This record gives sequence, C-alpha cells and structure tokens, in this order.
Amino acid sequence: MDQQKWLLVKANYEGTEDLADGYYRVRPSEDGYQMAYLAAGPCGDKIPHPEVTLRQEGNRVQPIRLRDWEVTPILNLSEEKGDLDQIKELTDQLLDRFIKIKNLSL
Repeated sequence: MDQQKWLLVKANYEGTEDLADGYYRVRPSEDGYQMAYLAAGPCGDKIPHPEVTLRQEGNRVQPIRLRDWEVTPILNLSEEKGDLDQIKELTDQLLDRFIKIKNLSL
C-alpha cells in the first residue's frame, strides 16, 4: 500500500462525503482507520464497495481487512486468512479512486 497516497487521502477527507458518483468515507477506528466507498442502496442505505480497515503501526498504516458487500459473492478478505497481497492491491485501487474524484495529486 502506498503510504503517500494514504496521507494525501487522509488530509483531504473527513467523515462521509457525498461526491459525484457515491459516498466516500474516512473515519478513525479502534486500531487505526476505516476507508470506504459507499454505493447507494435501494432503500437509501449505503453499501460498502469496498471498505478497508487500516491498522496504525507507528506513523504508517497497514491494510488488514477488506469487505465488499456490493459484489456477489460478498468479498471478505483478512490478514489472518493470508489475503494480504490482495488486500493491498485493492486498497491501492480504492486510494486511487479517492484521489481521482477530488482531482488530487501527489
């Protein structure tokens, strides 16, 4: 996971923001942060597509869990199950999405 991209996203997002194509959320969690793109559900709910849990390790964060309720079957990846490479790849894709929607640059 690209730490520079994370720092850029963290500096430019707070809470949940309704942008052009959906909702973008960055919030603190027990171990670090959660970052999610939320698609609008049929009843006005917000469906994570995906949601990543990031563990704070000093001044770096490490993605440890990724869930996506918008795909079939539901994607539920975790560090404990040995999915770290896939989680890192999908986290970088999500960071790119956050950066692109606000036209941010490194």
